[in-house]
Amino acid sequence: MQPSRASTDVGSSAIRVRGLRVRYGDFEAVRGVDLDIKAGELFALLGTNGAGKTTTLEVLEGFGTRSAGEVSVLGLDPATHRAELRRRMGVQLQDGGFINELTVRETLQLWQQLVDRPDHPDRLLDRFDLRDRANVPVGKLSGGEKRRVDLALAVWGSPELVILDEPTTGLDPESRKRTWDAIQELQEAGRTVVLTTHYLEEAEALADRVAIMHAGRIAVMGTIAEIVATQPARYSAII
Repeated sequence: MQPSRASTDVGSSAIRVRGLRVRYGDFEAVRGVDLDIKAGELFALLGTNGAGKTTTLEVLEGFGTRSAGEVSVLGLDPATHRAELRRRMGVQLQDGGFINELTVRETLQLWQQLVDRPDHPDRLLDRFDLRDRANVPVGKLSGGEKRRVDLALAVWGSPELVILDEPTTGLDPESRKRTWDAIQELQEAGRTVVLTTHYLEEAEALADRVAIMHAGRIAVMGTIAEIVATQPARYSAII
């Protein structure tokens, strides 16, 4: 029997996390994280390197193992229903693990055979400005170009949920703008998007709500306006 599908109505819960902990030996990378992310929301997770952002995403994606806590993604536990979630979720990792000998087009064509969601390589080549790189082996692309291929694979078929780990790292300004546009299109189509970023201006431009992680915990969460309102105003003057 197939697992029941969660409601994807805008405003319903897409992700619910309670007391998430992830330990590697004596080191606890995530220390009791709680999250509620609504369907159709664009949620940004900020923090310095080592704050626990990527580890948290890995658990949501079903790639990482939690030490404690409860996790529900689209109504399913990613630890036990990873295959079902894979059909409904797109993921962009920090390292895509491409087959370097395949061209960009061949990579998209391979993905077309592996993913149930319908889409077409030509649409993604145009959407992410990769048409002139279509016949170039992935191993010969620049870092920014590889990130664009990564994102094309993640949004293939406009999945219900898209998780993006630092999607604009290494991109030039024009490519970053194209990526922002593509992410906003997903949300406008009612998809849920969760992304990590180092850039506050990116979170401010894209996200409905933001959580800032520090040392494995959520330090603050809310809209940008709510977070700014909690910080004391500071003035300085030179006389």
